[in-house]
Amino acid sequence: SRDVDSEDLPLNISREMLQQNRVLKVIRRNLIKKCLELFQEIAENKEEYETFYEQFSKNLKLGIHEDTDNRKKLAEFLRFFSTKSEDQMTSLADYVTRMPEGQKDIYFITGESKKAVEKSPFIEACRSRGYEVLYMTEPIDEYCVQQLKDYDGKKLVNVTKEGLEFDDSEEEKKRREEEKASFETLCASMKEMLGDRVEKVVLSYRIVNSPAVLVTGQYGWSANMERIM
Repeated sequence: SRDVDSEDLPLNISREMLQQNRVLKVIRRNLIKKCLELFQEIAENKEEYETFYEQFSKNLKLGIHEDTDNRKKLAEFLRFFSTKSEDQMTSLADYVTRMPEGQKDIYFITGESKKAVEKSPFIEACRSRGYEVLYMTEPIDEYCVQQLKDYDGKKLVNVTKEGLEFDDSEEEKKRREEEKASFETLCASMKEMLGDRVEKVVLSYRIVNSPAVLVTGQYGWSANMERIM
């Protein structure tokens, strides 16, 4: 641990008043700046950063959740396994460099473990298109992403939630609308059979080999968040 000395802080006031003191705010700002510089220095050495990240990744993610001023800077230090990174973790910046032409969003999946998510049917459509999917397996990851929302102008999209869309051609979109219309009767019958256990039954293009998946609402908790809570 380290101490910070200052001759400018008043001592004969309450803790609440001290927290609002201008000098304390300057100290806080300078300490954060020094920490970010240190993180950047460590990140330049891959092996050192792996050790650092193993110990302090949760703190970085908590910082993204709580610190609105430095959220974008802290996002540079995030690392995740993915469908393309194999046994090495990848940064968001490296993910963006690998995005194929036509991909507009950054895709991720949350779950209990890397082993569980890499076999998930939710990543089938992304894989078939050559789109990389980040594996977010820490309980804090979903809280972190809810605040981060985007990176480098690209939206962070949870593939397990409703509203997953790809930038398909107008011809492909028209074909799918026709296909959905032809299955409306079947979907309505399945909804009637399942009753209140599901909100609706729809034809989906997020899966390739699996027969069906249970998708959570776009603005509600994901299944992984419900498991955590």
